[in-house]
Amino acid sequence: MTEDTGGSGSSQRKVPSLSRRALLTGAAAVGAAVAAQRIPRSQPSRRAAAVRRPPLVVALTDGHAAALRPLLDDYGRQRGVGIEVRPSPYVGLLEGLTVNLTQGTGAFDIVSLEDPWLPAFAEGEYLLDLDEVGEVGGGAQDLDVVPSLLALGEFPPGSGLRALPWLGNVQVFAHHADRLAELGLAPPTTWDDVLGNARAITEAGRAAGRFGFGLRGQAGHPAATGFLPVLRGHGGDLFDEGWQPQLDTPAAMRAMETLLGLAALAPPGVEKVDHDEHGRNLGAGVVTQAADVWADQLLGVADPAVAAGITIGPEPAQPGARPATMTGAWLLGIPEGSQQPEAALDLVLWLTAPAQQKRLVLERALPPTRTSVFRDGTAAARFPLLPDLLAAARNALPRPRTPHYPTIETILGGAVAEAIAGRLTGEAALRVANADIGAYLVREGVIEE
Repeated sequence: MTEDTGGSGSSQRKVPSLSRRALLTGAAAVGAAVAAQRIPRSQPSRRAAAVRRPPLVVALTDGHAAALRPLLDDYGRQRGVGIEVRPSPYVGLLEGLTVNLTQGTGAFDIVSLEDPWLPAFAEGEYLLDLDEVGEVGGGAQDLDVVPSLLALGEFPPGSGLRALPWLGNVQVFAHHADRLAELGLAPPTTWDDVLGNARAITEAGRAAGRFGFGLRGQAGHPAATGFLPVLRGHGGDLFDEGWQPQLDTPAAMRAMETLLGLAALAPPGVEKVDHDEHGRNLGAGVVTQAADVWADQLLGVADPAVAAGITIGPEPAQPGARPATMTGAWLLGIPEGSQQPEAALDLVLWLTAPAQQKRLVLERALPPTRTSVFRDGTAAARFPLLPDLLAAARNALPRPRTPHYPTIETILGGAVAEAIAGRLTGEAALRVANADIGAYLVREGVIEE
């Protein structure tokens, strides 16, 4: 369970700890605090009334709740178990988990977490060690899960598996190869190539509503996640080995200059573009190149002819920088306060088993976490990009593995969004973010002033 995935230096450095107060404060910074009793409840499965024990309560995002509902209903019928799903918007889910897990309310039996959230909950042991709950499964079964995704469920390394990945999202660079060929442009390998292509594409296609690059400019998570591949592709990163912020470095400044140049060649209103719209723009051919593209968006392209024209690969990198992809997996964990941990583990293992992983691909166009499903003939025939997505997942790096990441992302994403919207210069935005992140880490005792 502790296999080295070849992560970045930031994933190997000594990781600072996080207090319960800081975790609660960080979640509040993401958005308005959500009280535990206000988390919306769905109706339990029809079988819930027929069983004596309480239903298993599962916390999911709104979109994931809709995708998993048919599988959860099937599980409930097969096992005679009631399932109650509590869906929340993305930000609301993080806030709700923070309140309930840190206070040990026992409100949830299973929680779904995006991989950057896991360190905060795993380090504080707000999630149970799955191997202590029951037999998770070893040998060939574990080896079937993509190692880079499986490793995300353990933090710090060697402390025990706290969650299993159920959705294998990974960030890649995507472009419409046919469109580049029409204009005599070569597939890009560096960010200079991307920018040059974007200029040519936008100049030729703006009148027809075609643009050279697409990105998400919304404040917070979208803007931060869109900036990271550009930053890393210029040889930079958020932190050095001692957790000192690195957003005022020459590499970061060059990355911001590139990002703002690309934002000017994106569809109008880029500062408001979210995940769904970004995916639609790529799928519809409104944008020809995009760096902040995720596996679920690619598998969700409805037109097979359009999907066939999309090529994916590692993020571009300037000379001397390492091309990479980035993880964005979702994992299932069992809160320390669950009153039914063994039953919860049975459901977690069932949902992450090959049969259910294949269903999620074929029925919901969601990326799997198992190598066998990525390679499944039926799935690959339906989604030809699966083999390339497997390669991307195997080499994907996580975001900086620190319990403080949600707060850091909020600060960074706010500053990047201000620059994209033109309210701050790129240099000013990065200096503000660098200072604010540094001040936060000083307050938390991570670094010295």
